[in-house]
Amino acid sequence: MSESTRRKLIAWAAAAVMTAGGACFAAAFYRNAPRELAAAEIVSREPQLPELTAGLAGAEESSAPDDESSEKENEESSRTDDSSRAESSSAAQKPADTRAESSTDSLPQNISVTAPDEAVQQEETQAAPTVTQARPDAGTPSPVIGDGREAEREYFTTSIKDGETVSESTYFFTITQLAEDLETVRCDVELNGSVLTGYAGKCRLKEGANAIRVSCTYKDGKNKVYRAFRDYTVYLESKESAIVTDLTDRDVYEESLTFKAECDDGLEVYLNGSPVSGSGSYTVTLSEGENMIRLTSGRRELDFSVTYIPLRELDIITDLDDCTVYGDTLTFTAQAAGGNSPKLTVQLNGKALRGSGEYTAQLEEGTNTIRLLAKDGADKAEKSFTVTALPDMDEDSLPRLEEIDITDNMTVKGSVYSLTLKAADRDGNRIYSGHIQVACGGAECGHRWEDGTGTGYLLKLHPGDNSVYIRLTDDIGRQSEYFYNIFCESADVGEEVGRISILVRADVIGLGVLCEDSDFPVLEGETGFDTVVRFLEEHGFEVSSRGSDSSRYLARISKAGCFAGGGLTEEALAYLERAGISPDGISDTDSLGEFDYTPGSGWLYCRGGKKPSYAMSAAVFADGEDIELRFSLDFGNDVGSDIE
Repeated sequence: MSESTRRKLIAWAAAAVMTAGGACFAAAFYRNAPRELAAAEIVSREPQLPELTAGLAGAEESSAPDDESSEKENEESSRTDDSSRAESSSAAQKPADTRAESSTDSLPQNISVTAPDEAVQQEETQAAPTVTQARPDAGTPSPVIGDGREAEREYFTTSIKDGETVSESTYFFTITQLAEDLETVRCDVELNGSVLTGYAGKCRLKEGANAIRVSCTYKDGKNKVYRAFRDYTVYLESKESAIVTDLTDRDVYEESLTFKAECDDGLEVYLNGSPVSGSGSYTVTLSEGENMIRLTSGRRELDFSVTYIPLRELDIITDLDDCTVYGDTLTFTAQAAGGNSPKLTVQLNGKALRGSGEYTAQLEEGTNTIRLLAKDGADKAEKSFTVTALPDMDEDSLPRLEEIDITDNMTVKGSVYSLTLKAADRDGNRIYSGHIQVACGGAECGHRWEDGTGTGYLLKLHPGDNSVYIRLTDDIGRQSEYFYNIFCESADVGEEVGRISILVRADVIGLGVLCEDSDFPVLEGETGFDTVVRFLEEHGFEVSSRGSDSSRYLARISKAGCFAGGGLTEEALAYLERAGISPDGISDTDSLGEFDYTPGSGWLYCRGGKKPSYAMSAAVFADGEDIELRFSLDFGNDVGSDIE
């Protein structure tokens, strides 16, 4: 091979090598060269904010999105990113450090958190939650008014979720009033039968089931009272040593008792201090009287009181009682106990009522009789109950106040106020004291008088606000309630508490007005009789009275020469003739009183133009009253029923 040929071959080989190397480099460069990746889809959603009804001051919406929804959105976003990266290149390496800000880590700026007060924080062993989120009523339970009837409207709602299970013993909740046209008088919370004092939106639960009753009292512009309540059950199961049992405090009538009790951490059961064997289900033999059953899991204990009442004779056990119900059905329990094999017969209005342990009666409107008859061989036991069934009623069918001499939030100076009221049923028939209940400051007041003007009570007041409660009941059991508030300004005995207009007159014997004062003071500690006597004495009269301290009346007033010009007027003589009364001619120039001129003469007094049938000593005059003393010839009949 010539030299020139060899050089050509070497040059061709070098060129081929360079070409191949360039191709390899180009291929490698192409494989590893950076590329523009397809942009991942960004999913942006507004967080869903559930409503907060309470627990957040000034906030109307919650900031916490649904956790499950957020996780689903993150998973969808992650799958989208993976798909985009796969489409770019199967061989490329791309770091995927994608971070998303969590919307659950902070609250919106417009929400302020209401924290428990310092006393609560010190009291709790664990910190209270930062935010208390109110829950709507579970299933929206029917609102119920105070006598158990379903109401036509919702008066209030709460954040309590009926039937929920919680793990913290301190339970926070709120009450939202819905009756904007009514004034809220008070709101009470009962926990397991005990009324909470100083209620501040929380209560302390016991382990297991907790019965919570929220009851509110309202009044309208006419001071008519309305009541409503809601019942809830909230279960407390602590994170450690939760005990589940169907045992409750109760009375039983059999010696043997079986109950269930379980705990994941192990459970010990004691009856009156002695251990009880079993697992899940326990049967104990009770002693007569109270028995204490303790369930303990080490760090947690539950105590129950079970009272065994042995029935040595045939008896009937029932929760039925004489009562009034609204509607046409009543459910009750009844069983025959004692003896060997007693049998129970239940009758409603003379007809047999079927059931076993629990019975439902279809009532007739008005009075119903339920008879329970137990038999055991020759032994018998019987109980009978009266149940009054009333139909659902509207406001027009309820009893009402026709007259009352107090107004809501009135101010009274002094410790006693004379209350007079007049009540009637839906047909206008008078309701008397036997069907009227009055209480002042929580203490029941008996009526002090009753006549054609109304029914009267003396209210004993204490300084400050005094609640006055009135309940009216008609003949078939329908009831209305009224609520007033009286503010009492305290006064010392003998201190002026008001001023009245008072006059004394003897028109029937032609003497007219004997004395008067349009601005006479009433003093603390006086009865109406004391006030009148003081007035007469200040005008120069001597007073003679008769009767006891509680029913004293004015018999005679005396003043030298004051009655010398008196004599029966023509109008008086005409009245006596029509009434068939003969004058007896008895009179005294220095005094005037009972039996003068006629056998039926004497002094009577009037309040606000009406003649009460009760003594002045049974009343206390109020500021602004008009009081008159009139001499009458015929037991007050000659001066009319009302004084114009």
